[in-house]
Amino acid sequence: MKRALVLANGPRIQYRVLRCAGECFDEVYVLGANDAYLLKRSRFCERYIDFTGDFANIRQSDLADIRRLCAVNKIDMVLPSCSRTTRLLAAHGAEIGAPYYPVPDQETFDALDDKWRFAGVCADLGLPVPLTRRFETMADLRRDPDYAHLEFPLILKPAAMSGGYGVRRIDSADALPEHLSYTPIICQAYVPGEELSAFYLCEAGKIFASFSYRRTLTKLEEIRVPAIDAHASRLVAHFRYDGVIGFDVRRRPDGEIAFIECNPRFWYHMEVAMLAGLNFVTLGCRLREGESGPPDSDTLKIRSPRRLCGNLLTPWRLNRAERAYLRYIVRDPAISGWAAFQSAIGRYRLAGGQLL
Repeated sequence: MKRALVLANGPRIQYRVLRCAGECFDEVYVLGANDAYLLKRSRFCERYIDFTGDFANIRQSDLADIRRLCAVNKIDMVLPSCSRTTRLLAAHGAEIGAPYYPVPDQETFDALDDKWRFAGVCADLGLPVPLTRRFETMADLRRDPDYAHLEFPLILKPAAMSGGYGVRRIDSADALPEHLSYTPIICQAYVPGEELSAFYLCEAGKIFASFSYRRTLTKLEEIRVPAIDAHASRLVAHFRYDGVIGFDVRRRPDGEIAFIECNPRFWYHMEVAMLAGLNFVTLGCRLREGESGPPDSDTLKIRSPRRLCGNLLTPWRLNRAERAYLRYIVRDPAISGWAAFQSAIGRYRLAGGQLL
């Protein structure tokens, strides 16, 4: 029996990792903190274990607990699920006493996970990136000599938060906030057009599998943009990258692209790649075990869950991927009901053109 352990600091991306792991492991345990306790409601969570430490500030005693947990439960693979747990394995993976999913080294992770440092990496490597500035406070932004020449709209965002938290589109100088709840503040030129996402599984600087898509309020569809792949390949090779890496990219109406952010970890819509035949958990575990050869995937297009539910009485209008996605939802009713409630109250939305 193959058994995985998911390190979870919350419920959202972590649930997607749990579901993908459930397709390739007989049992999936979750070691969770904060709101990750919601994962125990999933039928794919064999056992939930409360983590009393802090994944962001791990102690030697915490590592000893994880090591003991892996030994007692005969864990075959430890999986990260977010920025904190990916960085934990990057820094301490060799100390947990069990195989773990491929991750970048700690220095590489830190350079790419920070939005300010990532903009610098792009500039150094010649990747297209919008004008990006860094300020400690809004007062510092207003005191900047170029303040009077700011072009709007622009984007304000934190350097290290994920999930779109703190991202604000500002359309005029009058709309600039007096204060923000985070520091430093990344000020980035807004790129008009559409937002694309591209994710890659890599080993020693080579891309092993990829999945790119465009998402709107009504649908998600797989795409392929050779220019994004070419730039991503150059960055991956430069860092001899291991593990999953993703990019948020804006494409202007004239076709020009700009790299906005990097996500050196799993991502929120990874279950859609699984439905297309690319389970990044399975593929990464194969890499760790020395196997190779990603399967062929289907090109897919899926409407939003709300749109899909509107077509339940006309199932012949659903494509194969949409039928698979509905099966994915109904197989875990407790978590699907919670997600529907979160959506109904508007918890997660598009913010000023930036996809959260």
